[in-house]
Amino acid sequence: MTRYWRRALLATAAACALPGSAGAQTAPADTEGYGDEIVVTARKREESLQDVPISVQAFGSAALERAGIKDFSEIAYRVPGLKLSAERAVDTELFIRGIGSDIQGAGADGAVGIFLDGAYLSRGTGSLLDLYDLERVEVLKGPQALRFGKSVVGGLINYVTKKPGEEFEGRFEATYGNYNKLDVAASVRGPVSDTLGLGLTVSSRKHDGYATNTRGGDEEDQNVQSVRGQLRWQPDATLDINLSADYTRHRDGARWVDIIVPGNSNEVTYLGFYAPPIDGLPGFVLPDRNAPFRSAERRRGAHNFTGYQNSDMYGLSGSIDWQATDALSITAQTAWRDSSLAAREDGSGMFFDFAIDPATNTPDITPAMLAGIDTYLASVPDSYFDSGKAEDVRQFSQELRLRWDDGGPLRVEGGVYYLREKIRRAEDVNFLFPDYQAIEEFAFAMAFGGTPATPFPGSNHTVTTSKNDNIGVFGELSYSLTDRLTVEAGLRYAYDRKVYSNNRSGVSFEGAPVNFTVGETRSWDAWLPSATLRFEPSDDATLYVRYAKGYKPGGWTGEDANTPAEALVSFEPETADSFEAGAKLAFANRRIFLNAAAYYTTYDNLQTNQFLSPGPGLPPDNFVFNAANGTRAYGLELDMQARLTDTFSISGNYAYSRCNFTGELIIDDDGTDLDGNTCRRTPKHAFGIAANLDQPISDNLVFVAGSDFQYTGANFFDNPNTPILKFDSEILLNARIGIRDADDKWELTAWAKNLTNELNYTSKLELFGTIYGTYIPPRTYGVTARFRF
Repeated sequence: MTRYWRRALLATAAACALPGSAGAQTAPADTEGYGDEIVVTARKREESLQDVPISVQAFGSAALERAGIKDFSEIAYRVPGLKLSAERAVDTELFIRGIGSDIQGAGADGAVGIFLDGAYLSRGTGSLLDLYDLERVEVLKGPQALRFGKSVVGGLINYVTKKPGEEFEGRFEATYGNYNKLDVAASVRGPVSDTLGLGLTVSSRKHDGYATNTRGGDEEDQNVQSVRGQLRWQPDATLDINLSADYTRHRDGARWVDIIVPGNSNEVTYLGFYAPPIDGLPGFVLPDRNAPFRSAERRRGAHNFTGYQNSDMYGLSGSIDWQATDALSITAQTAWRDSSLAAREDGSGMFFDFAIDPATNTPDITPAMLAGIDTYLASVPDSYFDSGKAEDVRQFSQELRLRWDDGGPLRVEGGVYYLREKIRRAEDVNFLFPDYQAIEEFAFAMAFGGTPATPFPGSNHTVTTSKNDNIGVFGELSYSLTDRLTVEAGLRYAYDRKVYSNNRSGVSFEGAPVNFTVGETRSWDAWLPSATLRFEPSDDATLYVRYAKGYKPGGWTGEDANTPAEALVSFEPETADSFEAGAKLAFANRRIFLNAAAYYTTYDNLQTNQFLSPGPGLPPDNFVFNAANGTRAYGLELDMQARLTDTFSISGNYAYSRCNFTGELIIDDDGTDLDGNTCRRTPKHAFGIAANLDQPISDNLVFVAGSDFQYTGANFFDNPNTPILKFDSEILLNARIGIRDADDKWELTAWAKNLTNELNYTSKLELFGTIYGTYIPPRTYGVTARFRF
């Protein structure tokens, strides 16, 4: 821990190299991020961050620009208690306060929602949007069902775009960095008449791969373009109509899968009971089984093919805000989205130096089988996994909200909501898991003679679809008991109906043929109350206690099902009862802000995903269990921001998080019980600190510098708390230095991310004793030029 604090202090010291002066004549380019300037829409209406009685972490436009944040992964690193597993584009996994979802399949929902201007983005596509020139990003922690509905049982992320205003503004930005990084982006917005405003944002980001397949091609390279347009019509002071459209296109490389530990394979041990022993392989344990195939470099090696992650995402939305009377306001929002995602990766991360059999699309290892067991073990890895996934999602949502506020003590808000989703998810796998059959063949051939037969490869194809309808009706009463004390009570009714189908063909991982099509329709509903008591003892303090119930509907997985009955095994809805107490405080004439929240949440029927092997020598299948006997999460969150001088500011945040299963949870036939285990992706301690300096050095020039440091404590990747899948504590350090003009018309900044080149993990997987992993981006650095007009 000491070395982490040392690096954090060094990072802060770098930003403090030129101390600020309280009497500086040139103010910082951005004061956003301190004081009443922070406005959030955490309750779907604009409120001061310091007044809203919810745990919210917000990143404003200036903060996003300073840190060079262009995608959601960089937001996730900066929010203690939020974990992002950067899996394939079709399998984004988000966790907040220990609660999230890694359930795959069209019939399942996430536990952390992503929204764009308050409109829900189905599946994980929201993590792929470009974040250039946003107004802000809001991270709400804990259940938010009253206003945001389903699938926000862990929390949500809301992207808020900039709307055209009364002044014309524009900006241009260009970046060049290592890995041939080349980013260009521009935006313009402003009035075209007294009542009409337009806005346009375009961006392109490219870089070479962070990893190299020595057989040709980059992995983890990026090629993304996006465009966002807005039209705003304000015919009078009571009516505000906004139309927007966006498109984002990714043509990226697949994630790089690396062998962390070659592992001792025990998958064929039990064959010793009926097959003759093999000298040198006592009990058929294969020590360091994949050691010959582990790359010497962590981001460079030979894979059988170069994968990809492609996506096309479109969206249209419209909103009407109408102040019908002095007391009554009406908001209507309509949103439509269409996304197509496709990914292919070499899931085993090992090279089979054999010809690919066009009939099976897998390596033909016959030459190694004929050459004998020594050649086989030295030239054939234990698994080949060519994984392709695609997901097509269409959604339509409509919401109507009304608010009554006549200036008296009573305020009333209510609304209705409808969401329609059509999801089609396809998975194609070509696989070869040779050891189980191969060792058996060698054992009998060596004992009784004959030629070992080549293990039979397999492939399967699965299409799951789901047509979902979600209906929500909510209402909330707010009453000011005094000028300082307000009580709020709300209730939402949620109804979900899903029409699910599963079509599976080919050969299962167990080697049996599968060919079936099944379907089922189910519905669920829930009543979701909430209550808040808010006390404002002064203009500089807000205290609150809050209760909220969260909800996520039931569903199916079925991607790995071997029988029609397995494909229709469903799981029940997940609910949460959350209690939160918070304080939002301002000090030193509102130059220092300290926000704190403590929470305690109990979960009923928590939907938890497990990968369980159906037998020796076979890869794990995907199962979902409801933790019916209880799960609890509790913790403390702190967020501090301080402008120490007119030119120097610091900020920091901390999260203490605990989440564990509180009752018997048997997950397999062996009686494995998760009672008392820690929920996956839940670091006990996480914190971040940052410093920013804007120091005038002449009448026309300002020196800028900044750094941020994040620490994430150890946590488990899986609920069984497998020691070999534990993440050790990790750090991340970023820094920047540059110069701008005093009028903030241009800026030139040099920056570095992951400055210490940490090899932090985004995922881990155990298969036949070998541990596989994927990593965050390595050290990147470059120069960014910005121009504003």
